[in-house]
Amino acid sequence: MEDHGKAILVDLYEHPFKEFREKMGDVHLGFNPSCIEEDAKRFFPNVYVRKMPGICCECSGRSAELFIAYLTCK
Repeated sequence: MEDHGKAILVDLYEHPFKEFREKMGDVHLGFNPSCIEEDAKRFFPNVYVRKMPGICCECSGRSAELFIAYLTCK
């Protein structure tokens, strides 16, 4: 059996803005992309994690950047 799995993750970089929980209903304060990359490599041989330039999440005058992670088996 061949593996053809793919996944795309989009989420916030780690940030210290606790008000994002109240104002936007965030459950967590973002993710550390290097941790995402490390964990993903356990299941996907091809992992590409990058900042999404010019795209951020804004709330209460603060902003947190987003990242995108492409995970593939081939």
